[in-house]
Amino acid sequence: MNKNIFNIRLIYGVLFLALTLGTYSCSDDDSHSPLPPDWVDPDGDGTGTGTGGEDSVIVVEYNYIMPEVGSDGRILVLGTPANYADTATRHVVSVAYDIDGGTSVDLESYYASAVGKSGDALRTALEEIVKKDFTPVTYGEARYILVDADRNPVDDSKLWCSYEENTVAAAWDQGATWNREHVWAKSKGLGGNIQNSESGAASDVYNLKAETVDVNLNKSNRDFEEKVDDADFYGTHGTYSYAPMKSARGDVSRIMFYMELRWGDEQGMALDNSSKTGTEPRHGKLDDLIKWHDDDPVDSYEIRRANVIYNEQSNRNPFVDHPELVDYLYGDKQNVAWDGGVTYKNQ
Repeated sequence: MNKNIFNIRLIYGVLFLALTLGTYSCSDDDSHSPLPPDWVDPDGDGTGTGTGGEDSVIVVEYNYIMPEVGSDGRILVLGTPANYADTATRHVVSVAYDIDGGTSVDLESYYASAVGKSGDALRTALEEIVKKDFTPVTYGEARYILVDADRNPVDDSKLWCSYEENTVAAAWDQGATWNREHVWAKSKGLGGNIQNSESGAASDVYNLKAETVDVNLNKSNRDFEEKVDDADFYGTHGTYSYAPMKSARGDVSRIMFYMELRWGDEQGMALDNSSKTGTEPRHGKLDDLIKWHDDDPVDSYEIRRANVIYNEQSNRNPFVDHPELVDYLYGDKQNVAWDGGVTYKNQ
């Protein structure tokens, strides 16, 4: 589908839903207008003012758009994932869906215990949320979950290998064609080698991506880092760095933020900006990951993938559901109480 046509359909979808159904909400308070307080018209004058009530003129940092969904609420992804990258000022509102149960997930309730907190208290609350109902899967089971999570939207027989925009046959062939790439490298705090019968940090499916064997080997346990003076470059570069294609960079960043949140305390893992060539549980480059998160916003493909994994692990990636949390944990809002963000309500 042509990207411009797709974006137009998304924008009109937002306006229709927001103005007629009032499906957006930041809280249970019905006194505000149908549009969320920090929603802005993507085709407006860019002033960044919201429409949440008489006293709610707000400086906005994000625009929100709505993914296309079918009659049952499931997200429709109609093209290859690269076509879903939009401008840095737009984020897709997450539509959380329990695939097996056939019901939407109440994200407002899911994150309720983190609302109103800031700094370390917010981080702790989110960590408790992603750990609470976590159901580990084995490393062997992860192979078959990835066949669904990473499938190419335009061809069910293929998988989308996002680092360098490759497609491969979906059938598992013992790793000859594609294998389970650890976004946060196994050797950097995940416990090294893991057997198919085992589960733990190294089998967390959020951190696993289907990748071709060659790309997996080239990336190895290198840090994610943009090449100086060549922002478009992808592949290995410098002494110990790797950059995926631009369409995958935000996805990678949000996986790395999740891994530090979910496993950091247990495994001693942390994100930083230092150059690392060993196997200490440190990964980066943090500044580039934050930049990539802004440059490549959450898209429909990423939300669908998160729903597939949620269906297996029973926990979610907060940075996909609420991309603004990166500002509250890593950016300039670390001393600001999180208000719960924007949540789509399937009414």
